[in-house]
Amino acid sequence: MGLDLQNPTYVCLEIPEPQRSAIRRLRDELCERLVAFPVEITIAGSSGLGAIASADWATVENRLIAVCSHTPPIVTRFGGVVRFPGTDTFVLSVGDPTPFIDVHEALKHSGIAFEPNLYPFFPHCSLRMSGPLSPVDIARIFSLRVEGEFEISTMSLQARDASGTVSRVWSHALTGRSV
Repeated sequence: MGLDLQNPTYVCLEIPEPQRSAIRRLRDELCERLVAFPVEITIAGSSGLGAIASADWATVENRLIAVCSHTPPIVTRFGGVVRFPGTDTFVLSVGDPTPFIDVHEALKHSGIAFEPNLYPFFPHCSLRMSGPLSPVDIARIFSLRVEGEFEISTMSLQARDASGTVSRVWSHALTGRSV
């Protein structure tokens, strides 16, 4: 028996502590919609590649493990806040997007089928996704920072169930060696 990939399933890199708790506190304050949402950077699902479209879990898992085995843990830090054009969605950018783009490209060429996605890949961690804001609130959000360098060492799959809840359904360590 394998994982049911019928629900939208996203490939993510999990944010470790203490940055995870800092982002959770910001989300608690800024966006009811994201209170229970995992703190992660989506590599496939929300931009670039869409959700996993393959139905054969054994093949998908083997290919994900292969990507993990060639991907070293990512040492990074967050950049500034970005607002997606024409929306009330605010996200934290990453200081150097290169390692995230590398993982995205590895997934793109892994043989896993993904749904189409209209948005270009932009590695980020979501802070706020709903409702209009005053100019003062917008300025405040743009001033937010989550400080410190951290290491991302886990790839996970996050899936949305029928009730809309998103949760981790699989994870694997990034075990590649740095070049």
